[in-house]
Amino acid sequence: MKIPVIDIFAGPGGLGEGFSNVPSANRRSFEIKLSIEMDENAHKTLELRSFYRKFAAKNVPLEYYNILKTSNIDDRETLKRELFQKYPKQASAARHEAWCATLGEVPPQDVDQKIRRVLNGNRNWVLIGGPPCQAYSLVGRSRRQWKDNLDKSDKRVHLYKEYLRIIAKHSPAIFVMENVKGLLSSTVDGEKVFDLIKRDLKNPSIVFPDSPYSYKIYSLTSSPNGFDELDQPLYDNDSKYLIKSEEYGVPQKRHRVILLGIREDIPIEPDILKRQNELINLEDIIGDLPKIRSELNRTYIGSKTVIKNGKKKKKRLYKKEEDSDKNWKKLINSFRSEIISWNGFAKDFSSTTVDTPINNIGSEYIEYETPSIENPLYDWYNDQNLDGIPNHESRSHLTQDLKRYMFSSMFAQTYKRFPRLDEYEEHSLELLPDHENAKSGKFSDRFRVQMPNIPATTVTSHISKDGHYFIHYDSDQCRSLTVREAARIQTFPDNYLFCGSRTAQYHQVGNAVPPYLAMQIAKVVLKVLKEYNNI
Repeated sequence: MKIPVIDIFAGPGGLGEGFSNVPSANRRSFEIKLSIEMDENAHKTLELRSFYRKFAAKNVPLEYYNILKTSNIDDRETLKRELFQKYPKQASAARHEAWCATLGEVPPQDVDQKIRRVLNGNRNWVLIGGPPCQAYSLVGRSRRQWKDNLDKSDKRVHLYKEYLRIIAKHSPAIFVMENVKGLLSSTVDGEKVFDLIKRDLKNPSIVFPDSPYSYKIYSLTSSPNGFDELDQPLYDNDSKYLIKSEEYGVPQKRHRVILLGIREDIPIEPDILKRQNELINLEDIIGDLPKIRSELNRTYIGSKTVIKNGKKKKKRLYKKEEDSDKNWKKLINSFRSEIISWNGFAKDFSSTTVDTPINNIGSEYIEYETPSIENPLYDWYNDQNLDGIPNHESRSHLTQDLKRYMFSSMFAQTYKRFPRLDEYEEHSLELLPDHENAKSGKFSDRFRVQMPNIPATTVTSHISKDGHYFIHYDSDQCRSLTVREAARIQTFPDNYLFCGSRTAQYHQVGNAVPPYLAMQIAKVVLKVLKEYNNI
């Protein structure tokens, strides 16, 4: 039997995708039974991916790929309805698996009913997920938060409590809990939040007296130094719980706290993740995607002071730019010529002229032969039934930002690092952002080129707001990263479609756990459960 998995705070399904890709005897070892996510667009992504997993890889319907291949986001919903109508059994299973709900708001009895139904009495199941980090700013405020006088108007306080409640109520064999690095240093009322979290997870009955089991909390990066009198693993410092993704084959410097909890009746010490000898650099991962140009939006032309609600306010004025290959080429080459004319660093670019990429600004689907066989994660990304790439369309940019992108990518190519904001100012005052506190230090790395020869920096949900921290290293493309490039960095397979608007797609990718890392964690979990069950 496949091992049941319940994924809460699932996002677009990064953890679930990793667990779903652990094979055993030519079939999946784990089966996602329930994914709970509050965001509507992420839920749509989960539901479509759940449908995909109802088929063997060689039997996935052609209509699924037609959804990926459409270049019109609005058409996807129509194609999805037609797909689900044609395959009602798999569609029904996907709808039951992916639940759009807000934990902490929906009645606990509804959550419990769904969990009991999908588990059907199976005790050897796995809980995965990570409560949003906002909850931890409140979790240590003594134990008042668990009583009737907690601030019920602040919904965030319920999120971690709901994760713990599910552990206490349903006793998973193993749980995997993920959160941000800042969790290790947070304190409340002088006490480390991480210590409080571990205390609760080791013994959920502290908060929920009816909880029948305690749990051993393991690191996935280091073996314990020993065990205490309660047989809990001991580590010399909390940094042992921090996973640096780039050390495990993920092309991204993403550092996250991940806890592995094993139920007390399972007397097995888990393996640790195996570090890889070499880091995977960014260019090897996204360099084989089709080249596209940035989209032109508008140009900042000045500002004026206006009175609003009795107060003076600065109003910025813009001119709309026609987005065309011709205009883009003229503008970008004018930027390049101007930058080359400055004080010398761009001399290596003096003989080059930027041509417009043949794929224009990209599209929600581009027919293209990718990934390259040389891609280090070729087998992971590749789908032989997919003859192109989805979610690969550039966003529109202010022309002044494009000039900054051009400067920064040329600078990075010369000096092998991204420029600091004071170095923008050294070359031209026009490169400084139009912010009153631009020189305060807050914006010192506001514009960051992703270097080609090392792993990318952490992809976060902020990428949905602008692309300034995620500038493509290729100055000929002069743009920020696309959703698909961010998804490659996060190690989502190329046939993993992100639903919703482009902003929603970026947000989903930034919030996810890298599936390739999750797959390695799932293998550790699988070995424990196989040994426990003598499989």
